[in-house]
Amino acid sequence: MQRDYPLMVFGNFINELMVTVPVHRHADALIAVSPRKIWLTQPGDVLVIPRPMSEPLGDYASELLGFSLADVTVVEAPADDLVTLTEAVRRNGLVDRLRAEAQKRPGIRFQAFAQDRPALAAAAEIGVPVEGYDIDGPPQTAVDAAYRINTKPGFRELAGELGIRVAHGFSCTNMEELTAALRKVLADRGAAVVKLARGSNGYGVSFWQAADLLELDTKVAEYLSSVAEQPPGWVVEERLDFARVVTVEMEVGDDGPQVRHVGEMRTPNGSFSGQVTPLVASSSATEELVEGGLALGRHLHKAGYWGPFDIDGGITADDVLYSTESNLRKTGCTYLDLLVRRLLGEDRAARAVWIADSRVGEVEPDFAAGLARIRQAALDFTPGAEEGIVLTSDTLAFDGKWRYLVLGTSHSRVDELEARLADVLKLV
Repeated sequence: MQRDYPLMVFGNFINELMVTVPVHRHADALIAVSPRKIWLTQPGDVLVIPRPMSEPLGDYASELLGFSLADVTVVEAPADDLVTLTEAVRRNGLVDRLRAEAQKRPGIRFQAFAQDRPALAAAAEIGVPVEGYDIDGPPQTAVDAAYRINTKPGFRELAGELGIRVAHGFSCTNMEELTAALRKVLADRGAAVVKLARGSNGYGVSFWQAADLLELDTKVAEYLSSVAEQPPGWVVEERLDFARVVTVEMEVGDDGPQVRHVGEMRTPNGSFSGQVTPLVASSSATEELVEGGLALGRHLHKAGYWGPFDIDGGITADDVLYSTESNLRKTGCTYLDLLVRRLLGEDRAARAVWIADSRVGEVEPDFAAGLARIRQAALDFTPGAEEGIVLTSDTLAFDGKWRYLVLGTSHSRVDELEARLADVLKLV
């Protein structure tokens, strides 16, 4: 997907849309994966990330993408504490450098991971138009939509307006409302889930059962202490047993919303780890998910928003879909969708099956050594191929996880390739 203009790719994984107050147990893993944005670049781009990229990852990505890493200007803006990338750029004295890099690239556009106010302020300060918008940037209606829909109460409210099914539940603004809502849902439905109003990647999610009614006040206080740094605001929903957890990845462009892909998410312990695309078996529930994505996309287009978003949801055993949230930003699979299209081309990508995941391995936690093992086993993807393994990021020093993409032409084939990869890297 070649562009005819350069980008300043802004990896603001700490932002105001995912959590209100950054905390290490949420942000550290996001910072660790931020160098994966190298997969979004092409020669002439500027990449701004909050941590250094490992040399093996940079060399490997540029090899697969077909250009020298020297053709991309990588600007690292680390910070000792948890601040937005905008603030880190300022603290590192990088505003003038980025402004100079932009001036050397006529037609450059600014592409943020999340279109929050600090990122938009950075674009204005550096003097780079935000991709998809005119020189003035996103209209206030688009910014407001991003901030609203990236909260659980905001999504529930808009879903009701658009006819998108969500679980039975309540929005709560204080401890008293939270306790009352939990008491009602547990008494009436037997199980509940509490979600922080602005929380992503499973942060602030807590599961409850009817037995918790016996000590509800105490347990609510314990839960609130675990998210005490965040401002008040939660939703309480009936906890449903989902047979499948699904997502539709969308993009809003000049002509309106477009479906990028539908996938089934892997969510061990309630947190996203990977995805299988397309679904092994489609259903009317996934068709409903797509229709919900298009409805939300039309709403965003009317608001003047341009860029990616998704809707996540769960499908029950009797094939009923309940949508759970929308992420109005790039997601853990936005870059993967682009990467699959870049590696395979649009025609083959439309027919491809892929798996992405992150798992700990029991071999030496060294990216180059793991890549060598994969190549020795003839599992690595090479340009022009239809199948193979791609290592997508290098977080081994942080969490010991191998992050990978498996490309193939059928679900059985990618399952086979993943099993062979698990044997090579001794994945657990």
